[in-house]
Amino acid sequence: MLMRRFLICLISVLLAAPSMAGTDNPVVMTVNGYDVTKSEFEYFFRKNNTSQSVTRKSVKEYAELYLNFKLKVQAAMDEGMDKSQSFLSEYSMYRDMQAEEYLIDSTFLEEVARASYDESIREVGPDGLVYLNLISVHPKDNSREAFDEGVELIRELYGMLEAGQDFAAVARKFSDDQSAKSGGEAGWVSRGILEDDFADILYDLKEGEYSKPFISNGAFYIVKSTGRRQLGTYEENRAEIYKWMDGEDNIQTEARRRKANQYAERLGWTVRDDEAVAHLDSVLEEIEPAFGNISREYHDGLLLFDISSREIWEKVSSDPDALENYFNANRKNYKFKEPCFKGMVFFCVNEDVFRNVEAALKDLSMENWVDTILAINRKDVKMRVMRGSTETGLFMKGQNAYVDKLVFGTGEFDPMPGFPYVNVIGRTISEPESIRDVAGQVAEDYQNHLEKQWVDSLRKKYKHKIYKRALKQVKP
Repeated sequence: MLMRRFLICLISVLLAAPSMAGTDNPVVMTVNGYDVTKSEFEYFFRKNNTSQSVTRKSVKEYAELYLNFKLKVQAAMDEGMDKSQSFLSEYSMYRDMQAEEYLIDSTFLEEVARASYDESIREVGPDGLVYLNLISVHPKDNSREAFDEGVELIRELYGMLEAGQDFAAVARKFSDDQSAKSGGEAGWVSRGILEDDFADILYDLKEGEYSKPFISNGAFYIVKSTGRRQLGTYEENRAEIYKWMDGEDNIQTEARRRKANQYAERLGWTVRDDEAVAHLDSVLEEIEPAFGNISREYHDGLLLFDISSREIWEKVSSDPDALENYFNANRKNYKFKEPCFKGMVFFCVNEDVFRNVEAALKDLSMENWVDTILAINRKDVKMRVMRGSTETGLFMKGQNAYVDKLVFGTGEFDPMPGFPYVNVIGRTISEPESIRDVAGQVAEDYQNHLEKQWVDSLRKKYKHKIYKRALKQVKP
């Protein structure tokens, strides 16, 4: 999911707005009957071209990329990808997340937050907050016997503390409060939420002190203070208050109703409250162009990701024969600027170990070296190995100090601590021996090859046109 979201954010996308052909907002291109206006194109061009060095040439180049994008999205919709349950679910999640700021009355939420803070200030009072830790024992019933058992147990627990046992450990094992799981930590409390007798005992404690056993509201307690502080400013508590409000359905519902009623009043809707909320959500893209852009960005971006996965990325990753054929047909394009070393660097405890490894690997292909090396090191580590980049372990000149010295005769190196003998096994090559030597570059080139073929076919399939005169009106 994260990868998909990241890629979508990198994709240059267009968001549909109402088509307005006119002198000030001409159509700059059409794609399969869809008009892309200057305002649309200009918005997304600027979004994806933030450099100060943007030129008229950049506009033209972006227009071609933009056209390709719209063609791909059109192909995805023709395939029905925008109707699949997986797409609708994911798009709805992204869309609804972004819609929040348009559907919620932020002024109302701020008023509630400040009112809540002011109430908390009154509740906390001048004595501030105490971080409460407690051990509790609740009698199992109202009988005298249960009461006496509770007294006996709380005294026993107090004795454990006096003998030096850890408060949290005793609470975790014996307390029947829900805070027992966290070692009796009940969190920050104020006088206003506690029974008076309970608060008097807690607030009389110094930080780090615990009380003698006492009874409050029918239960037995030992309490401990582990911190004192004042509530702090509104700004310091604002994030926490908003986090609390997020979980309060009544507050969120009222914030939505107020926002929707504001739109209803301004736009002359006949509905109010919950009906207005539903209507606002359904027409939000139309009445808020900025949100329409965001919504379409996710919509088209997800479609582009899905169809590109099928048409490009999956073909590259799942068809090794096609990659091999592409490499063989374009082998002349894959040359090294200078010879490379293909092999491994070995760090051994002594030269004898290296000679044994050298003999063991002599008749094996490099692909099978790892199992032999692991077998030699199984009982105790006699060597360490350094492998180059790519699947087959290539070292370019200047990439590795050990290879530079031992193979190419340049530079110096320091041995690895504990493995003083260093040597290499492999060979120098001047060009790739197989696709494995340049697998990453071949995969990238083949992907670009498939991309070009696909775009060419889409340009033939769908009617499209860029209006150069209108495009000239786009401001870089």
